[in-house]
Amino acid sequence: MEHDGKNIIVTPSDDDIARHQSAYNFAWKYAQLQKQQLVDLLSNRSTSTTFTRYTKEQILQYMQSPSSNEKNIRNASIYMYDASSQYRRLIQYYAYMFMWAYNLTPIDFDVSKVKQDSFRKSYLKAVAQLDMMNLKHELQKAMLVALREGVFYGVQWSGSNSYFIQRINPDICKLSSIVDGTWMYAVDFSQVKEDELMLYPPEFTTLYEQYKANSQQRWIEIPESISFCLKADETTKSYSIPPWASTLPMLYDIETYKSLQETASEISNYKMIGLEIPVDDDGTPKMDYDLALQYYEHMVNALPPYVGAFMAPMKASSYSFDKSGNLNDVDTVSRSEEQFWREGGTSPLLFGSADNNTAGALKLSISSDEEIVFAIVYQCERLINRILKQMSGTTKFKINFLPITKFNQSDWISYYKDAAALGIPVKSSYASALGLSPNDVVGLNYVEMNMLGMGELTPLVSGYTQSSAGRPTADDTELQESGVQTRESEANTNR
Repeated sequence: MEHDGKNIIVTPSDDDIARHQSAYNFAWKYAQLQKQQLVDLLSNRSTSTTFTRYTKEQILQYMQSPSSNEKNIRNASIYMYDASSQYRRLIQYYAYMFMWAYNLTPIDFDVSKVKQDSFRKSYLKAVAQLDMMNLKHELQKAMLVALREGVFYGVQWSGSNSYFIQRINPDICKLSSIVDGTWMYAVDFSQVKEDELMLYPPEFTTLYEQYKANSQQRWIEIPESISFCLKADETTKSYSIPPWASTLPMLYDIETYKSLQETASEISNYKMIGLEIPVDDDGTPKMDYDLALQYYEHMVNALPPYVGAFMAPMKASSYSFDKSGNLNDVDTVSRSEEQFWREGGTSPLLFGSADNNTAGALKLSISSDEEIVFAIVYQCERLINRILKQMSGTTKFKINFLPITKFNQSDWISYYKDAAALGIPVKSSYASALGLSPNDVVGLNYVEMNMLGMGELTPLVSGYTQSSAGRPTADDTELQESGVQTRESEANTNR
């Protein structure tokens, strides 16, 4: 504390300055987090979502004219995603397959002109940006929507410390152009309510004002800086429908067969008992009707469920309504479910089929499924690279998504490890295959080498540090069915 003759001057201590700076940094970082409002908390309005349960005949009719029935086909797919466990598992199987492992490489790179410090700063900036974007989470969500609905219309919310993609209602969107190989779309702002603009990014307010100034121009393209659009099938430009929309009618068949099987099971458990009223040669009952009715009512009251009774003046006995007892009766439900998987191009063995199949054949089937996913991944790659091109820096970088899925991860780990041992520059790819992002590699390497002193630890024992003998194990795809059975039974273990 000081005094200048008139005023008392308080000089903050170093601790006070540190606490103030810490509080300021926290407030600044918090202010940079992006926030999307989901509902208007000032109003009491509530929203509800309902879908029409289309008939099988309607869906077949819509598929004949997909351009004019995009909304109906899309809503039928969304409904089935919620109502059918088979359809949900089919979509999720493809959407959750990819691991989103990636590396980052420079573009327009000349090693003779590179400035190491500038290059390092540009690289660290790019890897930090991608790490902040949480690509695995955001792109996985976008892919699921694209596979379920045929197209994903999104807008990016980005700040210095946060990033996410908001889905825009496809009913008010349409594809409008292609920029740098990526799809652009327009929004019908006549269907955007002014009092709901807080539910969209700030750019939507500017676009809405543009629409109000010229109401004839209701379709306005979303700016490239925030647009994010994925199309499941890029071979068609005039319409977008879910890639497995053709399987929707089969789901109705499954439900029909289930209903029939339940009815058949219920009927097969039913039994009927007939009471015979004796009659004379002329057909006249020998028992008083009231007395017979009394016995009949006593019996009905003692019968368990699924057992009925009747009374007639003729010989009767018990009746069963079960099937003939043929053990070879076909389970129509299981057959229809397996047909659904096959028509969708996916092996039913992945979802509990009783098919007797080899591991090699299943692996080849999955490889075919992976190609469908890779097509959408390539779109995501171009979208992210479009974002990276807009970043400042003397050196530009591009993202490369590695062809790694949950089913082939161990194979690629082995490929990259072998290649790295031979001097091929794939160490970063090897780390990505293990689940580490480039930003993780930079940070963890510094922590382990400089802070934890792990640089002098003894390498783990592996095939690279000790010799091995014997014939290499054959891959699953190289085995016949007998070989698969031998491996599973471990018949050659002690040979």
